[in-house]
Amino acid sequence: MKKWLITALLILVAGGGLTFYLLQKPEVTNTATGAEVRSVFSDHTWRMNFTEEMREDTVNEETVYVEDQNGNQTAVTVELMNEGHTLSVAPPDGGYENGAFYTLHLSEEIKSSLGLKLKNGQAIEFKIVTDLPSFTDEQELRDHFAALMENSRAVGGDIMVEESASEGSMESADTASSDGAGGDFSTTNNQVDGVEEADIVQTDGDYIYILYQNEKVRIEQILEDGSTETVHTITLGQGNFYGSSLYLSGDTLIAVGDFWHSKPGQEVSTTTAKIYDVTDPASPALTREFSAEGYLASSRMVEDVLYLVTNHHPDVWIMQENEDAEVRLQPFIKDTAVSDEFFTQPVDQIQKIPESDSAEYATISAVPINEPDTEATVHSYLGSSGQIYMSKENLYIASMQHTFFPMMDIMPAGGGPGDETEIYKFSIDRLNVQFAAQGKVPGRILNQFSMDEHNGYFRAATTKGSMWSEDQPSVNNLYILDEQMAISGSVEDLAPGERIYSARFMGDKAYIVTFRETDPLYVIDTSDPTAPEVLGELKIPGFSTYLHPLDDNHLIGFGVETSLEETKPGEAPIVRQEGMKISLFDITDFNNPVEKDVEVIGGRGTHSPIQYDHKALFRHEERGLYGFPIMLYEGKDDMNLEFEGQGAHIYSITTDGIELAAEYMDEKDPNQLYEEYESMVQRMIYVDDHLYLVKYNGIDHHPLP
Repeated sequence: MKKWLITALLILVAGGGLTFYLLQKPEVTNTATGAEVRSVFSDHTWRMNFTEEMREDTVNEETVYVEDQNGNQTAVTVELMNEGHTLSVAPPDGGYENGAFYTLHLSEEIKSSLGLKLKNGQAIEFKIVTDLPSFTDEQELRDHFAALMENSRAVGGDIMVEESASEGSMESADTASSDGAGGDFSTTNNQVDGVEEADIVQTDGDYIYILYQNEKVRIEQILEDGSTETVHTITLGQGNFYGSSLYLSGDTLIAVGDFWHSKPGQEVSTTTAKIYDVTDPASPALTREFSAEGYLASSRMVEDVLYLVTNHHPDVWIMQENEDAEVRLQPFIKDTAVSDEFFTQPVDQIQKIPESDSAEYATISAVPINEPDTEATVHSYLGSSGQIYMSKENLYIASMQHTFFPMMDIMPAGGGPGDETEIYKFSIDRLNVQFAAQGKVPGRILNQFSMDEHNGYFRAATTKGSMWSEDQPSVNNLYILDEQMAISGSVEDLAPGERIYSARFMGDKAYIVTFRETDPLYVIDTSDPTAPEVLGELKIPGFSTYLHPLDDNHLIGFGVETSLEETKPGEAPIVRQEGMKISLFDITDFNNPVEKDVEVIGGRGTHSPIQYDHKALFRHEERGLYGFPIMLYEGKDDMNLEFEGQGAHIYSITTDGIELAAEYMDEKDPNQLYEEYESMVQRMIYVDDHLYLVKYNGIDHHPLP
């Protein structure tokens, strides 16, 4: 059953009561009464978080109830949760009637633990919808933003812009790509088989394409002796384009990045895809350009369609200063299949996600990369974006929602008891992108590998609360949602006081790593989506930040080794991070996972991009080779680190263990204190029997070990 969050305030007023503010904008009009009401789905559960604890004996079917449009009381389930701070009103069995109007009544007899009444009570009208509400014209869109600002002023705050995480790392072994396992050249370490992700280096076996300093693409031809030479350099912009990643599909190269476009009196920041025909890599031709206003949340490509998910916040602050000011509220779009000029997105392509008070757009664009004259499809949704997971059929956006705590100066570190994640599901069929369902899970999602789609179900691992809070200590959970995004099963309250550092889904199994002092690896069986269960647990020093499947029975963990420094008796030890760590987990016996082998690299301060970016992993799975760039340090404490060198390591990792196969370290300058950016290895790839270390100042090539 879906659960939706309303942020509510109870504020003590001079009259001795409690005033209730509902931070939600009415969306449609009840034609019978003329009153504005909210749009929700039929299985909607109201959840209202209060800053004051409410008295349980004052919350009952007489003080909290729902009536239909004919004044008949509807059988709902009322529950007080979260130690009296959350009021839940669940729908009747089978849900509300589609298209019908209802009213949620909250009586003034509801009292706080201090005995203060809910001043004047509340009547919240709502309409049941089957799809996302759309805007009919620009005035309705303007009225919506005006209402958001009015709500924010009612509580003395600013209009809400959700913070959205950028691209993370990780995902499922039955969906994890086997690309690069035994072909003639490397491919990107994609999350899902058949769903391409962008990277800063691409190769087709004959040429290497390198995004250089975010401004250029250097095209290197591989010669017969294995060496390379530059055949062309694409300049992506004249200082107004900041490239972030590349795609390569056949003879099509795509550069994705931020583009700043100057208009008279206005600067427009967009996410832009520049599409090139590289049939002749020495003479690439720009065939198409597409831009959507806002910053990039993430991107994917399935076959020949590029999907961009962008976030944009219009300049509503101008309306806050002057209600009559002219403000462009629709995002700018540029699609050379239509026009070489920017145009505002039509209002009928903008929809409102129910229960979201965000003033930020999440825009999904589907761009056919090999059809330069076919218009891209663009849909914007009012409700901010976040972590992205995508299968070949569905795209999921996980957006963190914070409960508002007006009695506190700041949000609790690491989140609070009301932290929840909205998950929006969109069906994908080439250029046809449609909203499919919406759900919610308690807690926050770490990154894309904390999410997975399997046999029609969606799985998500979350952390709720804070590691450092005594009142609301962190716990970790796994939730399984059905095709309609209703929770069908869960495992909750894992590892209290810790948080998730990595997750991986492999077939029916989920693997979750949490950490505070030791590294528990949990093995969870999800074969019954209504009743997942923990099968086994392994506690070891250190923690893994990325898990990569070796085979059905073994996992490779890349992360950090740790040590414990004892403090005063009775106090928790201090956790110290040491060198980089590689773990080989044997999960043949699900009930008893084992760390079969371990490799610790360097000392304190040693790090590698593989610890936070899964695309930095070199793989030649036929030969059992795995590698990554490395920066070596040694140090007795965090303040005194000595640089030891930079380069790359390759390991032979098999079911028998971990063994160093080759290391490629630059000669260290005695006066060098830190790694040098230009000569740092960015990516490692192979073509046939040659290994290439791609750096910004050149490419080193070696025989493949």
